[in-house]
Amino acid sequence: MKPYKIISDGACVKNPGPGGWGMILITPQGHVKEFGGAEDPSTNNRMELMGFLKGLQEVFKLAKTHQESRTLRVVSDSKYVLEGAEKSLKNWTKCGWTTVAGGEVKNQDIWKRISKGLDEFDKLGFRVEYELVKGHAGNEGNERADQIAVRFSRGEHIDLYDGAIERYPISTEPGAAFEAVYLSYVGGVLSRHKTWPECQKAVEGKTGAKYKKIKNSLEERDTLQAWGIKK
Repeated sequence: MKPYKIISDGACVKNPGPGGWGMILITPQGHVKEFGGAEDPSTNNRMELMGFLKGLQEVFKLAKTHQESRTLRVVSDSKYVLEGAEKSLKNWTKCGWTTVAGGEVKNQDIWKRISKGLDEFDKLGFRVEYELVKGHAGNEGNERADQIAVRFSRGEHIDLYDGAIERYPISTEPGAAFEAVYLSYVGGVLSRHKTWPECQKAVEGKTGAKYKKIKNSLEERDTLQAWGIKK
């Protein structure tokens, strides 16, 4: 049986400033559901943590009634989140929420909820695995979680997917990469460019021209819809 998987990310317009988090949940049964939220003011680290916490909460709801899998894989580009959860959290709780250097642990309110959540997973016999991915490197799941987080941090609308993994246009497999593309829309003509200089040349001096760097399949779909282009 495949594991539960959560892919999470966070973003902040300024640090501190308006923040947003994004999370993708994939169930062992092959269902994908996207989540997002915002906090203002916030920080990038707080939003990274909130995406992770939301993932734990959603998986826990399902795990109480679905017994098929007892493995949870957490995917993130944040060492702060993964190393904190896997290595530092137990020491923090033993030491009264102080760091090795003697300082107070930051974002305790969220970390304490995460700690409680991980304890509940342990009671259910879950094994939690952590996977660190490089941010902004083309990993499709990570790029999509980042896109959701950024949109929420800016207070912008985004359609969140909820459906079968077979229809999800983003690969959630390890190492899955989307080759970034630059779109330009000039005079009713849509063009795809491999580099920014090519895109820049296409739109330079053109009235009403639109352009954008696309980092995943859903972002391309959303961009074309926003530009009034039917694909």
